[in-house]
Amino acid sequence: MKALTKYLKNREDAIDFLLEKPARVYTSDTFHKLRVEINKLNAFFELINFCSKDFKRKKTFKPFNLIFHQAGKVRELQVEEAMLRKYFLNNLLKDYRDSLKKLRLKEQEDFFSIANKKFAARLKKTYREIVPFFTQTDKKKVNSYMEKKRKKIEKLLSQNNLQTPQVHALRKRLKKFHYNRKSLNLEKQNKPLPKKDDLPELLGKWHDLQVIIRHLKKAMDTCGINPTEVSQLEIVKAKFSSDSELLFNKIRVAIPISEFFTIHNKVNEQWNK
Repeated sequence: MKALTKYLKNREDAIDFLLEKPARVYTSDTFHKLRVEINKLNAFFELINFCSKDFKRKKTFKPFNLIFHQAGKVRELQVEEAMLRKYFLNNLLKDYRDSLKKLRLKEQEDFFSIANKKFAARLKKTYREIVPFFTQTDKKKVNSYMEKKRKKIEKLLSQNNLQTPQVHALRKRLKKFHYNRKSLNLEKQNKPLPKKDDLPELLGKWHDLQVIIRHLKKAMDTCGINPTEVSQLEIVKAKFSSDSELLFNKIRVAIPISEFFTIHNKVNEQWNK
């Protein structure tokens, strides 16, 4: 109970801190951190929902989901702009980059029109409504939840030649599992491994490329793109597709040696004190 209350308070403080930042100081990293914090909360809500039949997860998460998706629109465009700057000359795709910037500025404007004081007050009320459900979250239910999630992940990891949909699902499940281990203080109960687990990082980079490729394809299928830039967009898309395929192969190699296979997710009795 105390661990859950403390974890929720940490998420509340982190989200409030990010939302209170003025628009002029928001960076790509700020949007990313906000989405990470909301993702942690989403995983936490899933755990509470499993333990309490009265908890209305979708309704409770709705305001967080609103800001999460809008921040995601901005973040995706920022990542694409950064990747184009990194790999291609500034004089390449000038019209496309200009349209990308205009779209990003519009999405940022929409984000800050949502993330105002009234919205922050709405979130604060939501935090208070969650706490009573912690009494229904006991060790037995938590063990059952973590075991169920572990088995689903292991089922994915055991498959040969994972395809794109399975890798997307694996990425989401691993993130939720990892976040809820932290919310239950399981990270402290398991000694850190000496080797580095590359799988989560590879999955994140691969996902970013998938988003960019999808956006480039959509742009090329839409009227309004400068005809002289269409062939350049094809080259850019081919470059990112090649990088994505290389990362996909690295993910397949990383899966058998992932830290996940060493996770022991039973909750220590001290958690329930």
